[in-house]
Amino acid sequence: MLIMTENKRIEIVYPADMDSIQKCTSSVNKNAVDFDRDGGSFDAETALYAASIAMSAADKTLLQENLRELGYEKVVFLAYDSDNVDKTGLALGIKEEKDYTTVAVILRPTFGKEWYSNFDVGYGAEHLGFLKAAEYAEQRVSDYLFVRLPKKSPRFFVTGYSRGGAAANILAKRLCDRYGSDMVRAYTFAAPNTCVSVKGARYGSIFNLVRDEDFFTRVPLSGWGYTKYGRNICLSDCGDIGKRYRILTGQDYIGFTCGDEVQSFLCALMRLAPNVHAYYERKYPVAGHQLALCDYMLTVAQILADEADESTSEIMMGAAISQFAPLSDFLTSGMDIGALFSPAQGIPRCSVADSHSPAAYMAALDAYLK
Repeated sequence: MLIMTENKRIEIVYPADMDSIQKCTSSVNKNAVDFDRDGGSFDAETALYAASIAMSAADKTLLQENLRELGYEKVVFLAYDSDNVDKTGLALGIKEEKDYTTVAVILRPTFGKEWYSNFDVGYGAEHLGFLKAAEYAEQRVSDYLFVRLPKKSPRFFVTGYSRGGAAANILAKRLCDRYGSDMVRAYTFAAPNTCVSVKGARYGSIFNLVRDEDFFTRVPLSGWGYTKYGRNICLSDCGDIGKRYRILTGQDYIGFTCGDEVQSFLCALMRLAPNVHAYYERKYPVAGHQLALCDYMLTVAQILADEADESTSEIMMGAAISQFAPLSDFLTSGMDIGALFSPAQGIPRCSVADSHSPAAYMAALDAYLK
């Protein structure tokens, strides 16, 4: 039976990047999340709907406004203003329907000290930092359902961008295991890899939208066995990214336009650490210190968390003339170096940041859908 939904379009507002007050808009179908359609088929309207919400999640007020515009009568925020590395900020949007309650779960992107968690891979089957975030979210969702919705059958719409996308990927897998894939629709954006699993592709209602030009989506390394749950949808080679980015933001795009630079960076990572054990334990001399790749990345996290000190500057300057030099060159490509050690509250604008930005993903998604 063909199920037709009313195509009522509304405007959703989201930031152009994680640190900008500049806003962009997308026109989305208010009824795009349709559980009567096959959840195993990628749906363009649902992807645009999810992207617009996920990209707005860095701004709590904006996200609340967007969810209410989309018909979620109740909106609950949990740990949204906390950067406890064992938690994650999430929002729950509740939409009461005749036989079901639709629960939208939106995972916030990286905030403050959560940068340290992003680089804590661990030795398990799932990335340790993202696993802790997903487990916290899963517990909060379970608590809410138990207390507020004890007699209603829940259906879940799950989304997130960047770190939020990674946590959403693991959370959606667990919700599929508990409630069945038919009850879950999950679209993640710019998510890093989350798991070592040969069965991850069987989670057919999880879609991960990625770009080859965005290194965040390609770490932890596939050479270490890492992947994501569900199916990856690649947005690379989707039209003139520079032109579309400029239309959205009014700025020139300084991100990568092909995956070659990212591939060289990934090869450099693999040489430094061919496996997870080497990531933590293989040491290299840097400015009088012995650093593993993990130590180097945690130093980068210290900068992004706005906790850099004199020691941080010394290590990063020493890294530029060490075996970490290819990494430093890549991470600072297109950057005003003076911004690197100034209070940033996130990633300074550079090629890496532009390639990972909400505006780049929305520009690429727009081209993909057309």
